[in-house]
Amino acid sequence: MPSTPPFFSVLMPTHQRPALLRRALQSLREQACQDFEIVLVADDWDAATATAAAELLRPQDMFLKRSGQPGPAGSRNEALRLARGEWVVFLDDDDTFLPNHLLALQAQARQPDAQVLFTGYEVVTEDRTQPGAPTLSRQSMALGGLDVQALWVRNFIPNHTLAYRRALLQGLSFDEHLASLEDWDFLLSVCSRAMPRHWEGGGVVMHKDYVNPGLRRGNSESSSNHLVVLDFLHIYRRWPAPDAALRAQRQALLAQVGLNLPMEWF
Repeated sequence: MPSTPPFFSVLMPTHQRPALLRRALQSLREQACQDFEIVLVADDWDAATATAAAELLRPQDMFLKRSGQPGPAGSRNEALRLARGEWVVFLDDDDTFLPNHLLALQAQARQPDAQVLFTGYEVVTEDRTQPGAPTLSRQSMALGGLDVQALWVRNFIPNHTLAYRRALLQGLSFDEHLASLEDWDFLLSVCSRAMPRHWEGGGVVMHKDYVNPGLRRGNSESSSNHLVVLDFLHIYRRWPAPDAALRAQRQALLAQVGLNLPMEWF
């Protein structure tokens, strides 16, 4: 492992999706900026994942199989503990970065006041039961101009569009007990220290298979609607809204699902 820390640590959880993992890792190998390490953490072992890691990871990268409860939160926490980069970005095993993403991000991250950055993204829908997971549609999602204070009400920034100065994350972790919304909970823990700043020109791609929902994470009973509501309640209690207007927005959102709670609860 090189003695000089890299500029970026790219933290990747994976769970028995070797074909998708190969695509994600290949997108990193193709980055114009190579000043990064990959910390790949698997929560279950399979030979195809190990083969993909052996073929596509570089000497400066890390790959480990962790024990404990499966799930991306635990894998991200383990990766955070191992990260050495000045900046941290997350990339799930089914998503990708376009070749210029890290280079463009690096220019933004080098600004002295940069702490938390996020950019827009492209949603690619695909059919993963077909060879090569053919693309069915593409949609650009611009996030510029949105009020980041709305994050205290609900999340609209995908995890892998964000980048964090690693020093800002000291002592923070993903809640491994949440059934859902752990990315949002983590982001709010960061917002209590510094709010995200938008930048234009990123190359983040989110891949989704809506044709075969059983192949996606987040469709089990652990992510059913009533448990998502419970997680909203938990997050609202953990991270109080910073002003009355945001508390009112929280109250109105939960009223839409039949929960009429007093304003002081938020």
